[in-house]
Amino acid sequence: MDYKEMSVRDLLRVTRNASVELRRRGVIRTDNAPLGDVAEYVVRDAYGGHLAANSGKSFDLMDAGGRSVQVKARTVVNQRAGATIFSPFRSFDFDVAVFLVFDRDSMDLLRAVEADADSVRIAATYKSHTNGYVVQVRKVMSADSGFGTDVSSAIGEAYGRI
Repeated sequence: MDYKEMSVRDLLRVTRNASVELRRRGVIRTDNAPLGDVAEYVVRDAYGGHLAANSGKSFDLMDAGGRSVQVKARTVVNQRAGATIFSPFRSFDFDVAVFLVFDRDSMDLLRAVEADADSVRIAATYKSHTNGYVVQVRKVMSADSGFGTDVSSAIGEAYGRI
């Protein structure tokens, strides 16, 4: 394979397939992948601004309007969110969060939603074992949930550019 000629989406698919095989072999125990970094890159492309330093705790980027933005990404199977959750929030020291949901196998963007910190705090549930607050993917996937603003078009366009 010539990775230099592959799209980012195709590279993510290769990464996903490699992770599945490594997990089958017992080499890895989770499905951690570069999706989080890709999501941050895509949101920065869509919103402008700049990425925060990796050591930052509360947000991932400052957008072109000066807002601090936390980015959360998750994959789902067959567009079913079930009880799937995004990684925990340990603070709400950001202006907005952008949630991206991708299909696990195709790596297609299924939905992207922006919500302000107060809305995230209200929607989140505290989990003591992670010492953080989590948002269920189904809140983001449901257009009827009233949670946040659908930004799928802008995020999808940015994702298509990479």
